[in-house]
Amino acid sequence: MKALKAIMSFLLAFIVSAGSFLGTEYALDQDWWDVFNASEEVPNENPNENPDENPDENPDEEEYEVITIAQALEFCGEEGNITTERYYIRGIIDTVYNPQYGEMMISDETGSIYVYGTYSADGSLSYADIEEKPYKGDEVLLYCILQNYDGTKEVKNARLIEFKSNKGDIDESAYTEMSVAEARNAAKDTKVKVTGVVAQITYAFGMKPSGVMLVDETGSIYVYDGDFASRVKKGNTVTILANKTYWVLEKEQSAASKHGYQGCNQLEEVTLVSCDESAREYSKAGITETTVKEMLENPISNDITTKVYKVTAFVKKAPGNGFTNYYFNDIDGETGTYTYSQCNGSDFSWIDAFDGKICTVYLTALNAKSTDTGCVYRFLPIEIIDENYVFDTNDTAEFAVNYYGVDQFKTKYTADPVLELTSTVSSELLGFENATLSYTSSNEKVVYFETVDGKTVMHCGEYGEATVTVTGSYNGKTFSKTVTIVMEKSVSYDSITVAEAIAAKVDSDVIVKGIVGPSVVNKNGFYLFGEDGSVITVVVNDTNQFVGLEIGHEVILKGVRERYVKDDAQTQAGQTCIVNAEILVNNYGSHEYSTEKFVTDKTVNDFRNLDVTVDYSTTVFVLKAKVNYVETNYYTKIELTSNGTTISLYCASAGQYSWLLAYKGQEVTMEIAACNWNDKNYWAGCVLAVRTADGKVFNTLNFDTF
Repeated sequence: MKALKAIMSFLLAFIVSAGSFLGTEYALDQDWWDVFNASEEVPNENPNENPDENPDENPDEEEYEVITIAQALEFCGEEGNITTERYYIRGIIDTVYNPQYGEMMISDETGSIYVYGTYSADGSLSYADIEEKPYKGDEVLLYCILQNYDGTKEVKNARLIEFKSNKGDIDESAYTEMSVAEARNAAKDTKVKVTGVVAQITYAFGMKPSGVMLVDETGSIYVYDGDFASRVKKGNTVTILANKTYWVLEKEQSAASKHGYQGCNQLEEVTLVSCDESAREYSKAGITETTVKEMLENPISNDITTKVYKVTAFVKKAPGNGFTNYYFNDIDGETGTYTYSQCNGSDFSWIDAFDGKICTVYLTALNAKSTDTGCVYRFLPIEIIDENYVFDTNDTAEFAVNYYGVDQFKTKYTADPVLELTSTVSSELLGFENATLSYTSSNEKVVYFETVDGKTVMHCGEYGEATVTVTGSYNGKTFSKTVTIVMEKSVSYDSITVAEAIAAKVDSDVIVKGIVGPSVVNKNGFYLFGEDGSVITVVVNDTNQFVGLEIGHEVILKGVRERYVKDDAQTQAGQTCIVNAEILVNNYGSHEYSTEKFVTDKTVNDFRNLDVTVDYSTTVFVLKAKVNYVETNYYTKIELTSNGTTISLYCASAGQYSWLLAYKGQEVTMEIAACNWNDKNYWAGCVLAVRTADGKVFNTLNFDTF
């Protein structure tokens, strides 16, 4: 029948084209043609549906008239076109995007084409149900419809007539057989052969398998290959050939290199040698027990990525606008990070059952998000076990010291920090109240403590070294830990003022002295004030710069005077700032930043109409406005309004201004810096502080975060 239809289609096309050539138009009898064409399938819009209710038998080999992919692309025609006949195409599978529907990309020597859906030869089975089916690298012969759907030229309702596995083309002798631990330690681009159990599967957008965690008795490693991941299940024991590599998102490579992060330790370019299709437990012999805190304190240059750890963690679900984050925090409920998801969190909905619980968790730092300011690990949970965790209050003293005591100190000071210390610790999560912390010094000439208004304050005096002992106490039990502190003379620097930094040449190196002001939002930094009230934005690379730093400290820092714009050709003034900042000296103190140059005679409407080509990024305005919280299905933000005029605050979400939500719906007086980090045609604002009858409430975002 198909052969006959093909002949008839050719003859009809010839008649019509001949008539057109001779200037004669032929109007075919539509009823006759419909009867003739009745057995042909109707193009199916859903790749998961059977394209034929009465599938044809496979055509004989001698009937194959294979076209090239270049020809197929031509036959797809203009947008909206769909062919009424099927064609044979032969190609190599580049990628299987969706193993359920057989969505893939194939190529031959003439080009590549997208395949929307693939079925068995007779059309009765979807790709997922075909017992013997092709994968990446295999050669396929497809019998298909061609279309141009919304500008994409593609194969539709492809019948898999035959395929040739190219697995035999792999030279297995080029791969070195080794354990998973050895593969982890192998050099980049080493060809390895490993065997292990699939412990977890990761998913890309659309819940398409993207990779697996592979575990043996020696350790674990991530295997990134969507085609391989789609062919296996959790618990399968597999043997694979693969290439060892380290992965960093392309746009983050420069930042990662800067901080010494080499990337996700993984295998890719996988050939599946064998899969036993069992459901075994992965080995825990090579898994180390630690804490979330210790994982995050691990230097980023020390590779722990894709290595599975056993931790006790507080699991927290954090819904957002169109996404959900899942956090794994330490038992303090605060120290932790979130899961890595390419599906807006839907791939981790199984974690919902553990929300708000402290559980035993097997997890890994799958990768680290790398920016100029640092690298932050993102977790992949392998297994969560709810063992009805109950904190042993006999460990309270030790917990208080490790999580709230010793981390307060820096190991080196160059001036008296006048550091207010934590004296009591309570945890509703762990079920205890008022554990106490006390402090002693081995050399009180160097480090000493005093009590002021019931608060313990640390001071540094003479130059030298002292050992500070931090002791926790609870219900008659104590625990102590020591910290060595050095008080040394600071290096002398020839610094300039904030006003001079503002006037400095763009891209010039500067060393500046000033007073630390409130936090910048959506950037890792703060505002630096001069004695005359001049102010400039400071952006740091290393967030450790915030450790021990407080508003009111006097610092000397170095960095690069920058005009922050996406394109130097922009007419917008951009953001005057100091980037790549490093604090050289912290003289501490509790200095009030000067407000001498603050603009106090402008309104919200005046701010809204500021000329974007004039640099106002070093200007702070005192404005009275109403605080409005805005929430949509896609984002949240804070707006300030007055007399019908609205201005926006620069932020990623309203969560970055959570402290300001206490004034939602109220009209308050605020200190607002003008900012423009992304070449907008208007000035946005950054709230430094809210002025109240009792004083000021400061923006401490980055100080609290780090």
